[in-house]
Amino acid sequence: MKSLKKTTLASLVGAAALATAGAANATIVVGGENGYEFSVDGNINQFFVYTDDDNGDETSEMRNGLLPTFFGFNVSAPEINGLKIGARVSISPSTNGGSYFGDTGESGAMEQREAFATIDGSFGQILAGKALGLYGSHNILTEQTLYGVGYGTTGNLQTTLGGIGLGYDYAAWRSQVRWTSPDMNGFKVAFAVVDPQGPAASRAIGPIADTGSSVDSEDLRYEADLSYAGAFDNGSYMMWLSAMMQDQDDLAEDKQAWTVGGTLKLSGFEFMAQYTDTEDATAGTAAFYDTDPSSSTFLTTVAATDSQKLEWNQYVVQAGYRFAGTTLVSANYSELQDDSAGVGSDDTAERVTLGVYHDVNANLKLVAEYTKVEHDNDALLDSDIFALGGFVTW
Repeated sequence: MKSLKKTTLASLVGAAALATAGAANATIVVGGENGYEFSVDGNINQFFVYTDDDNGDETSEMRNGLLPTFFGFNVSAPEINGLKIGARVSISPSTNGGSYFGDTGESGAMEQREAFATIDGSFGQILAGKALGLYGSHNILTEQTLYGVGYGTTGNLQTTLGGIGLGYDYAAWRSQVRWTSPDMNGFKVAFAVVDPQGPAASRAIGPIADTGSSVDSEDLRYEADLSYAGAFDNGSYMMWLSAMMQDQDDLAEDKQAWTVGGTLKLSGFEFMAQYTDTEDATAGTAAFYDTDPSSSTFLTTVAATDSQKLEWNQYVVQAGYRFAGTTLVSANYSELQDDSAGVGSDDTAERVTLGVYHDVNANLKLVAEYTKVEHDNDALLDSDIFALGGFVTW
């Protein structure tokens, strides 16, 4: 690949200033020689979050929402011999806590979620590197708390949980090689070979504990996705069916899951529904939400036998209306049914989220959200969560 044309720091600063002033472009593009481009994009989001738990504890925070801060660097090459090459690396610093590295808890939190290259051609696209997982990606990207807070606000987390674990499994950021087919009259097929992941910590954390960290394993993880999208007068729709599997020879259960869902947009109305079914296993100990959100740890560890089978299913239904194309008012209901055995995690949990998401312009989004979480398991806290904040994007 030919080198990008060098640009001065002054030109980059000028482009950034233009973007934050309200330019319509979502990225800042710096042109290179012979069609090469370098661009940057990202967001900073900040929320005031108030949580009232049913044990009488009240917590106020200034923090990130479900998404961390992103700063992304992109390189794009012109099409050569039928191939178009690109790459992306991003960093995800947190606005929570202190300002220096090496601190514990939320302070100085920094994640590196993306580092991948793409090759596009008549065969579709090949992605190689670390990126959002294929399985579960539709679920999180279509749920309204993506640009909000949801639940999971207290404890030492860089971000909140949105609806992860109370509606859908976490896609996580995974090292992978993925092939996505060309668009075939609305149909797309994708398949990914992924670095194997560790067992779930428990059901309560299980859907979110699979955070993408590697584990020694003879077997890789496999993910597949089939989607169909289309449009009609005053509307559009999308449907998906996704699955994943990973052998776990030393545990009671192999890791396997599937999810189905769809979205519909019609004359300002927006609807979404999804269902997820998951089987996994835990070994040694099981982790649950700490019953004291003011404590320094997010999880409470509970003894388990050497290997326990975990099972849960979840669903989400969502409906909203977008006023004047800029203000989405949306309501969301999700339920989790835990059928795990032996680790005390048996639970049915419900989550309701009401939200208003207003685009002031292309670079500023304001958000107001209320979430209520209720558990049948008395060891887990019921919560009322209020959030107010927004995003600056470029």
